[in-house]
Amino acid sequence: MTSSTTTDKLPFFASCDVADALLTLKVPGAGYIPDIHLWSPQYKAGNTRVFGPAYTVKMVPVSDTEAPKPNQHFVDAIPEGSVVCISQPANMVNAVWGGLMTARAQIKGALGVVVDGRIRDLNEQREAGFPVFAKATSIMGAGPFTRATTLNEPIEMQPNPNHPAVRIHAGDYIVADADGVVVIPKDLLAQVEAQCKKSTAVDDQCMGALKSGESIVATFKKYRG
Repeated sequence: MTSSTTTDKLPFFASCDVADALLTLKVPGAGYIPDIHLWSPQYKAGNTRVFGPAYTVKMVPVSDTEAPKPNQHFVDAIPEGSVVCISQPANMVNAVWGGLMTARAQIKGALGVVVDGRIRDLNEQREAGFPVFAKATSIMGAGPFTRATTLNEPIEMQPNPNHPAVRIHAGDYIVADADGVVVIPKDLLAQVEAQCKKSTAVDDQCMGALKSGESIVATFKKYRG
């Protein structure tokens, strides 16, 4: 199966389907980034679904004078058709993404943004209809607090200390919707699609049986074995 065929079809699968597939494929933590929620266009609601390759951005405190500085603003460097993935240092109270960044990101052709940290300007985000996933919000901008360092280098997201950190490489695939955010290692894309097709077909059979009055036990035994 070619990657173009896969990327044409995988957007139709929900984040839950993808996480189930990754569990079956024994990916640690199922690629799930817990506690990152959809804030725009609606809060954890609607049919927003993002699927695309990751463009990774690592943030550091401005006090870190040793970390390298990119040669251009990270928003200006967004590749067309990518999902912006930003790792913010833990326990920072500022936002690292706001309305002006969304305006530029849309011109650059970004599909959405996933932030392990805080965002702001919710009304502007929602008016723009831009998909924004984040841990929390803030009213303070990034300038005095954080700055970008490496772009398109591996990052880790760990918004929940009780869940393993998720490592994201540039070009890994992001699936994000109202249920949550999951990362597909790029070399597993075709396997994930195949597993999603199989499992969703079984789920469709289960749903039909349950709606016709069959019990959970009988249904699962019949279709899930």
